[in-house]
Amino acid sequence: MLLFLLLPALVGLQSGGDVGGNARDAPAEAPRRASARQASGQQASGVPRMASAEAQLAHARRLKREMSACSEGELAARRALTVEAYRAVRLFHPDARGPCVEAAFRAGEILRSAGDEAGALAEFRWAAREGEGEFRARARLEIGHLHRRAGRFQEALQAYLDVAGDAAASGDRREDAWLWAGASWRELGHVEDARSAWSRVAEHGTDPLARITAFDELALSYLAEGELEGAAGMLDRCLRALTASALEESERGERVRNALLRMRVVDELQRAIARRHEGGTSQGTPRKS
Repeated sequence: MLLFLLLPALVGLQSGGDVGGNARDAPAEAPRRASARQASGQQASGVPRMASAEAQLAHARRLKREMSACSEGELAARRALTVEAYRAVRLFHPDARGPCVEAAFRAGEILRSAGDEAGALAEFRWAAREGEGEFRARARLEIGHLHRRAGRFQEALQAYLDVAGDAAASGDRREDAWLWAGASWRELGHVEDARSAWSRVAEHGTDPLARITAFDELALSYLAEGELEGAAGMLDRCLRALTASALEESERGERVRNALLRMRVVDELQRAIARRHEGGTSQGTPRKS
């Protein structure tokens, strides 16, 4: 059924002859206790010292939950207190590595949402340097996103490649990293490198939604160069690769179906085909003598 829904974009290309042709952080040298105090940037004034890192982290989480009930006028002060509470985890309990890393990451999230890029980068870098596994990967992805949004595509690319090459990161995180590495390469003008990154996910990814995104980016990259046949071919490969997942009678199957129907290349390709046809018509057809 999905093939028939998306078929018009492909038929326009296949009928007649009118159409032609997305360095790792260095390990800390100073002892973790000293780096924790330095990274906190301030004393935890107004934040009580709890008996354990877990209790300290729980206190910060409670403050974060309470932020949702704050008025706009109170939000800035409460946000600052919550960030301070997360920093207090590594200030008061610097040897509790896991809670300290999570606290730095959560502080970074709050600072990022508040528009404090420098503060957010400092927290995410600390989490990436001191963390391992998922929080290290997530922190590096956030570093990449901050650089990318600021137009620093080379720095973003390095952060994404750090995640892509991290064997301790989950497959989902590595696939996200390859998708965003492709986007960064595209912005840097390295289209073939971008396509190589997206192809990794499209052909070998385990998450069907990530694969659809990768196929979409690949198809759009051909469309951007005026290669309508290449874009249509990539769309066709996507449909063939994901049809089995889309036909599953499950929540995942529904998500895959929706993702296929939301592919940007479907509408873009149809518009490009229409423009190509209009261009051919406007030139007219020679009258027979």
